[in-house]
Amino acid sequence: MDEPSPTYYNQRQTTVVNHRRLGVVGIVSILYVYLCAGPIGSETVISSGGPLVGLLGFVLYALFVAFPFAYIVAELCSAFPEDGGFTVWVLNAFGSFWAFQVGYWSWVAGVLRGALMPGTLLNLFTRYYGVEVKSSVAVYFIKAAIGIALAIPTFLGTPVVGRLSFVVVVVVILFFSVFTVWSFANTSDFDEMFQIRRERLLYDPAAHDVVSKGDIAIEWATLLNTLYFKFKGLNNASVFGGEVQNPAHSYARAIGYTCVLILVTYVVPMIAGIGTDALPWFLLERDSYPFFAYFVGGSPLRTLIQIAACCGSAGMCMAALHVKTFLVSGMSENGLVPRFLSKRHPRYQSPYNAALLTLVLMLALINLDFDSMLVMTNAYSAGVQLVIIATTIKLRRELPYIARPTKVPGGLPVLYAMAILPTMMFGYITFYACTSLVSAILMVAFFIPGVLYAGYRFYYRRSLA
Repeated sequence: MDEPSPTYYNQRQTTVVNHRRLGVVGIVSILYVYLCAGPIGSETVISSGGPLVGLLGFVLYALFVAFPFAYIVAELCSAFPEDGGFTVWVLNAFGSFWAFQVGYWSWVAGVLRGALMPGTLLNLFTRYYGVEVKSSVAVYFIKAAIGIALAIPTFLGTPVVGRLSFVVVVVVILFFSVFTVWSFANTSDFDEMFQIRRERLLYDPAAHDVVSKGDIAIEWATLLNTLYFKFKGLNNASVFGGEVQNPAHSYARAIGYTCVLILVTYVVPMIAGIGTDALPWFLLERDSYPFFAYFVGGSPLRTLIQIAACCGSAGMCMAALHVKTFLVSGMSENGLVPRFLSKRHPRYQSPYNAALLTLVLMLALINLDFDSMLVMTNAYSAGVQLVIIATTIKLRRELPYIARPTKVPGGLPVLYAMAILPTMMFGYITFYACTSLVSAILMVAFFIPGVLYAGYRFYYRRSLA
């Protein structure tokens, strides 16, 4: 079900209106908030493998999976700086059917990610103030109100989203820097940093501590899925390419800075937290940082971390809505979805129809549970990234004459070598999702509408030819 691939040179002419108002700082801010928004949520990497394995996992995953894939993304971002991003790449490589599929998969995964954040925010508020909302209807409408409020910046345009994202980045980094410095000042030793998860937990009277004994028992599935979740989505830097100033140079710098910033965000505060000995590493779970903060600095430091967590969750929801809005708008501009979805507000230049569609889907999914959605969203994102790797290789072979200001050096052999480990990782994530019946059913349930719509568009266009 393929159509002939349009080349780079027969694409539509760009609009007269100049949308390129986003610089390196804006790209880094939006991308960081969308992908990471702070270290909270990374704790299970440590508890599933132990501090030594978990911390090495962050570094090795970044070096051998995230950074190589980021380089691949930066190459095509500089070659195709358009709204819609990677869907334009796939359109040129494999035609409209697959371009729509990857856009649809990414849209669903991103909206699900954003839909989880209002619930996270509500939980943070209720836990902090010690209140309970018993009515499920009231819970839904509170979440919906939070989601609608966080969608407003997208309707006001990219500059507003960029500035608010920058504020979130500053708050998160500043408050976690305070936590890190304070924790290092209270660190007694770093012996636990070299421990690995084992089969049994025993109390050591001499050390007055719980220690792990027996054979090594790393929970590889949890470790790898969490690592993937905490780094996934670098390709989304491309979807607002039409908003970026000087994309030939801005993209490479912004993506590189973001990768380094994310790695530091996960590793440094975690080392500081474990060193305080506030909580045994095998008990770490999502939202352990407020406990660390209370142990180190009491209520004032815990309040700072909770504020950072709230800002991060709000920013992630806002960024998800913005990113997926421009994904849909770019798909519309390239004929993959109806044209009215690319219509922009005359003042703010925001694609408001695409924003409304994205917001409606998010509100429909806002009551879903985080754990039940994690594996499925990982699988959809991994599928998108596998297609992007194949697209990069095909475009390098078939359209070598396209200018690539940022380019993986060394020709195709180096590109193949760089793609090996990311391909293996993304393939594993996709396969793992299929081993769970619930995840497999959810994947099929969301997958079928995309195939049916793409098939309908294909035959509709063919009938008009």
